[in-house]
Amino acid sequence: MEEISTDILVIGGGLAGVLSALEAEKSGLSVLIVGKFAIGLGTNSSLATQFTAANSRFSKQDHFEATVKAGKGLCHLNLVKVLVDNGTAAMETLKAYGIPVIERGIGYTIDLPKQSAQLPGVLLMKGLVERLRGSSVRLLPGLTIFDLVVEEGEIQGAFGFFKDGKPCLIRSKATVLAAGGAGAIYQRNDNQRSILGDGYTLALRAGLPIYDLEFVQCYPFVLAEPRLSSFILHVESKEGRLINEKGEDLLEELGIKENVRQARMTQRDRLSLFLYEASQKGDVYYDLTQVSEEAWDHFPLNFLRKSKFPFRERPFLISPAVHFFMGGVETDEKGATGIRGLFTAGEVVWGLHGANRHGGNALTECAVFGIMAGHSAAEYARQRESQQGQGIVPEPLTRKWERKANHYLRRRRGVFDHPRDLLKGLKSLAWKYAGPVREEKFLKEGLDHLVSLGRKIEQVYPATPSELFRKKELENVSLLIRAILEGSLLRTESRGSFYRTDFPQPDDPHWLKHTCYRLEKGGLKITHRPTKPPPSVH
Repeated sequence: MEEISTDILVIGGGLAGVLSALEAEKSGLSVLIVGKFAIGLGTNSSLATQFTAANSRFSKQDHFEATVKAGKGLCHLNLVKVLVDNGTAAMETLKAYGIPVIERGIGYTIDLPKQSAQLPGVLLMKGLVERLRGSSVRLLPGLTIFDLVVEEGEIQGAFGFFKDGKPCLIRSKATVLAAGGAGAIYQRNDNQRSILGDGYTLALRAGLPIYDLEFVQCYPFVLAEPRLSSFILHVESKEGRLINEKGEDLLEELGIKENVRQARMTQRDRLSLFLYEASQKGDVYYDLTQVSEEAWDHFPLNFLRKSKFPFRERPFLISPAVHFFMGGVETDEKGATGIRGLFTAGEVVWGLHGANRHGGNALTECAVFGIMAGHSAAEYARQRESQQGQGIVPEPLTRKWERKANHYLRRRRGVFDHPRDLLKGLKSLAWKYAGPVREEKFLKEGLDHLVSLGRKIEQVYPATPSELFRKKELENVSLLIRAILEGSLLRTESRGSFYRTDFPQPDDPHWLKHTCYRLEKGGLKITHRPTKPPPSVH
């Protein structure tokens, strides 16, 4: 087993993790950032386009009100205030790192070179990773973290495996968990395929509760052509039309007088539900054939032009897809969690978005709380370093994790379903039973099917490193789907991104509360707590 020591460990290679690492490095302490795949470009941050934050046309008060309105009574107002108060400063930090951030609309975006067909998020992450490579931060891609190492309520590091199956124990004085998101556990999603909920399951297995996992946001306009990847369509053209198989305008049918571009901003949830139900009855198309020739020379349409698919010549299939998870780990205003020395940033954090996320707040959250978590982790590591003996992990810990490694690598003979087929089955189950529209009958059916799949997952005995990683993914995905199904069954209302056909209205007297998920004795326990300012996590 390889052992690595660092002052600060950052788990996750997206915007939140990279900024945490860069900011922590300023302390002069040693920093290590790890990711399952490439740092920076294998993450959802590289697919994003917009930051929402106060600018010359959009005030902090506007930002606060818009965020709280979207959250439908479940936002943690202290976290919203931190986001709003620090959003513009975070943009200045990005500029200082050489990122060409410019004002646009109700926030900021990346200034693309003229006629560039590159995604803004790709330009953003490339620039930041360049800064990482020029810093003292150590990058370790290709390391999958299986467990957080916690002793007596304090973080000691993390344990995982390299691609070749070699185990690795990382010892750290402070750790930032920035491996959020779980969109790819669904059959229909617009996330990177590696976004399978690692951050949530790491936290759960380390003893932390996760909150409000049932709130899953969908984006209405995601490509659904069978031979093409499902990716988010950045709707900018006013001439674009949503039509059905007969060529009828679906916005008119819905009674929306705005064009598609405007409706995307103001009616996202309503559109997602409507288009999901419409796509269950027939095909839904997006028609760009009337868009001006000039528009195809600029982002985002020039991005579509790179494809051999005839986007300009004929309407193409779209449908909603899972986009973002509002639930996550409870933190305070500085990113601290209930485990001493463990900090979080990005989509893995819970509380800011409430029942639904306002557009553009995902990137801003990554920037603001990534910067903050880096500072907090450095401060904690510095304090721990000064406490004699506190930064030293006892030798018995090495033996403990060697035994754990041997347990994971234990080989047993048996015939089992291929892990790839089981993961496909889990994703299909999630979309069918825990998708945009939920109902008691189908939630219970989903749980029954999950039990059957769970038995098959238990019979997977990894004989290769690849199968070891697939088995872990199956266990993580199965756990998250169970949580979403059970939490959805208990929440007998509709609110924000969460919609039940058998309880179609919000129920403030009974459900202005948060859902708490915990692992206890290997089982999932779910409780609820009323909305209120969160208590100190220390």
